[in-house]
Amino acid sequence: MIRTDFLLLTALWSAVAWPAASPASPGTAAVVQEILDGNELFIERRQAHLQEKAFVPELVRTRNSRGQLGFAGGAAGRLNRFTQLRLGSSCFLLSSGQILVSGQQNGCTRSSRLSTRGTNYLITLLDDGGSEVAVLEGSLELQGLADAAPRDEAPLLVAGGSRVRLSSEGRVIWQRPLTAADYAAILQGPLFQGFTELLPGMPALEAFLRRRFPGVLPATPRETISSDPLVETINRHRQQSGRPALQPLPPALAAQNAAYLAPVLEGLLTSSDCDHDRSRWGVFQSRMAMTANLMPTSEVIACPMPAGAWNPDVIVSRWMGSSMHTQILINRPRARSIACVKLERSGRAVGICTLWSPVGGGSP
Repeated sequence: MIRTDFLLLTALWSAVAWPAASPASPGTAAVVQEILDGNELFIERRQAHLQEKAFVPELVRTRNSRGQLGFAGGAAGRLNRFTQLRLGSSCFLLSSGQILVSGQQNGCTRSSRLSTRGTNYLITLLDDGGSEVAVLEGSLELQGLADAAPRDEAPLLVAGGSRVRLSSEGRVIWQRPLTAADYAAILQGPLFQGFTELLPGMPALEAFLRRRFPGVLPATPRETISSDPLVETINRHRQQSGRPALQPLPPALAAQNAAYLAPVLEGLLTSSDCDHDRSRWGVFQSRMAMTANLMPTSEVIACPMPAGAWNPDVIVSRWMGSSMHTQILINRPRARSIACVKLERSGRAVGICTLWSPVGGGSP
């Protein structure tokens, strides 16, 4: 027996995806901008890579990974783990999971259509077949669907700061305001934490929250200068050379950087050879280039020394005395971020600073 929900999905898909537009038309293509937590993001059955495009009517899905898509019209969509959507010429069709949309991009489920001229909204599909829509800022029109056609009822206008619970048939069960605690949970959740690619609608969302819930947003500026002594010293030399300060890595990338460096630093402390672990470095570079929008492009080593002799000014001065290290730390225009990790054990210390640049675009 063919399941009713499968028939509805098929009918709805025909409505949203046909006739298909050309790849250049708004809404017909999505570019993979970021992949987090591994590489389990797929376009149809193939594993997706950064900057790869998906076209109507291709299926985009995640397993135990998260990702961000850039839609052709300029909007972005962040997919939580175990999310599945199919691209359409008038909207995407979300069939499982959760997506955050930022910008002008319509979304559909099998029982509803969400139309917007540009906003930040969240769709979550529930286990009972229903869904929940949270409009974080702006507004959207929510139209119930029956057999892929609009219901004989006026669309519901959902204003920013509201969430709506829908039944599996697309009928409104309740509508409630989003609280400060709701926003805090969303901003600290998987669709915000760890991402480095900016959302096009983030400035509007931040402005909305400052008016409505000023205590929800962190007080720190988006770009900060690292307080790590080595980084401070490097940035002081960069300032003297007229170069912009290197920014700290986003927390998710900093954690991966530290995990990569842990065995490398251990090896340096137990070996008499102060050199790069080129095999690990190559693997780490390749992995980051495929799963993030920043990748490590160079690293400098503070060779093992007595822990009491550790002095950031002396270490960076030694690097500045080397033309190769000066080129890495000062004269590579695409370098954007830096992370330094120090390991101290049994009275000895060693450290490595890794410089990161945007993925793609030529030499670092």
